[in-house]
Amino acid sequence: MRIEGIDHKQLEDLAEAGASVSVPAALLLALVVRLERLEEEVAGLKRNSRNSSKPPSSDRNNPNKPGTKRRPKGKRKPGAQKGHRGKTLRQVADPDKVVVHRIGGRCGHCDADLHDVKVQGYERRQVFDLPESISMEVTEHRAEKGTCPCCAGKLKAPFPGGVGAPVQYGARTRAMVLYLQAYQLLPCERLGELFADVFNCAMSTGTICRMLEQSAGNTAPVMDAIRRKIREGPYLHSDETGMSLLGKIHWLHTASTPDLTCLHVDRHRGEKAMLAMGVLEGYAGFVIHDYLSSYYRIPGIRHGLCNAHHIRDLTCAHEDYGQPWAADMIALLLEAKKLGDREKAGGRRIGPHTLDRLQKRYSGILEDGYALNPEPVRRPGQRGKLKRGKPLNLLDRFRDRHEEVMAFLIYGVPFDNNQAERDLRMMKTKQKISGCFRNLHQARAFAALRSIISSAKKRAINVMQILQATLSNPQSAKEILTGT
Repeated sequence: MRIEGIDHKQLEDLAEAGASVSVPAALLLALVVRLERLEEEVAGLKRNSRNSSKPPSSDRNNPNKPGTKRRPKGKRKPGAQKGHRGKTLRQVADPDKVVVHRIGGRCGHCDADLHDVKVQGYERRQVFDLPESISMEVTEHRAEKGTCPCCAGKLKAPFPGGVGAPVQYGARTRAMVLYLQAYQLLPCERLGELFADVFNCAMSTGTICRMLEQSAGNTAPVMDAIRRKIREGPYLHSDETGMSLLGKIHWLHTASTPDLTCLHVDRHRGEKAMLAMGVLEGYAGFVIHDYLSSYYRIPGIRHGLCNAHHIRDLTCAHEDYGQPWAADMIALLLEAKKLGDREKAGGRRIGPHTLDRLQKRYSGILEDGYALNPEPVRRPGQRGKLKRGKPLNLLDRFRDRHEEVMAFLIYGVPFDNNQAERDLRMMKTKQKISGCFRNLHQARAFAALRSIISSAKKRAINVMQILQATLSNPQSAKEILTGT
């Protein structure tokens, strides 16, 4: 007799061991198995960006999305704050073109003729607009040819550096193409349409792809300088996200700081790819990351765990599993962050008495959690690893990684890993707009350009300036971007 939903392998094991299994017991076991599966399915349906690593875009039309914000209402009014430097359009002292509108006709008051009125001043209004025609500027280089009067040898003047073909695009054009592709994320076909429509210059998809791939040689020295500069800091942020390349999963890794970004595309996700990025190997500072086990296999680095991830996991434990200790831990983390930010703003560090008080509170919350979540007991005949449940695993993490959870308070490193997530986020947009890359070389060239542009934006450096320098003089680009 077979009963749907019963773990028949387990029943056979019990029978071999000499245990008697009745039909009611089998039905009970079947109900337990089905209940566990249903609980897993329901828990998955409740996942959203507040209690898991799912992106906010997946919350759209989600009935489980909370109707109220978790953050309390702030004191600041909407819009720009006091002291914010605006970007209001302002008149310039030296306009490119001046159109004078003269007084004429007859006076609206007395009907007098106004053609001979003496001008006493002007009221100025300026209109900012694009030129009527935006087209390519073609520069022809002519190298003189001649014959030596002494030996009759053929002579030719040298062309300047960078002029190596009968017809080619200049550095400004290539920089614009790479900027639109790597930062504005235009697909190659649409980018070619833009150049045809706006600049009256038809550019093929193959040409655009070659520009991207050929840029790799120029970006390499700049990327080496970025890696060295990131390694000089006391901490960095690291994360990774999946991406499609020729139908196979690859990974985009980042090592970044508030003013520099290094991106690396690899076939692997773990420590092999992290070390291939060229930043984490031999690094002795703090690495802020999520709880991916690969980071713990890299020797020498110090760890700071992302508490934004922890708050999402704790929210899930509180709302989906009914764990009151999780809400207490969220309150403790947010209170500690607020306290740490206040002390840092005053140029101070958290005192030992405050740390001790928070530590005791932290330990008390864990004790409450363990009292609610005892270790699972193995049932007769049950084989394999016991399922401990998410709340118990989360408690173990907070117990075993206490120093890494509270590193933001103890060592003054960032509270979360949002910097790395921001540096990776637009790759998801790139995948949605343009799909995958044609090959790994092209993907890595894109990552290098994105790293340089992101670093320039963080340091308030003109993006077109740094891209032109990268394409024409990488050493100059290194000096502009990193000062080395």
